Amino acid sequence: MRPAGRPALQGNSAPRPRSQHAFTLIEVLAVVAIAGILIAVAAVNLFPDPIQMARREANNVALAIEHARDAAWFGGRPTAVTFSEGRVREWRYGGSQWTADGARDQALGPDMQVTGLYVDGTPLKAGDRLVFMPDGFGIPFRVALAVRGFSWGVEGDMAGAVTLVEQ
Repeated sequence: MRPAGRPALQGNSAPRPRSQHAFTLIEVLAVVAIAGILIAVAAVNLFPDPIQMARREANNVALAIEHARDAAWFGGRPTAVTFSEGRVREWRYGGSQWTADGARDQALGPDMQVTGLYVDGTPLKAGDRLVFMPDGFGIPFRVALAVRGFSWGVEGDMAGAVTLVEQ
């Protein structure tokens, strides 16, 4: 028998805690650390320093020169590049005259200037062509560039290698 005034207990009478869905401090810190690492890696690529930007712009000139060299070698006819009016222009020799390849024109950036063009140590005048022959033999050349306040050079050797060098 039970005493009067007391309710009857049915099974386990202790209140059940509600299930809690929360993150621990360690989990939150791990997520923040991973996000920080990803942001740091992305920031280097999204916001390059001035020297990296200058290198990229100078490298575009080197690639344009390499393309002209390759076009001569694989196309079987002389190809040239000129640097004038803020542009790198590719030319092809056909028959008895040079014709510009408008599809290969490339504007130089506003912070880039060609400060000198030398073939086998001899300076060329502005607008002179840097010519590549289809025989695969090259004459050493150097294109001096001023890019964003930095000096760069695109150099070619007799074997046809084109390299970008910081001055």
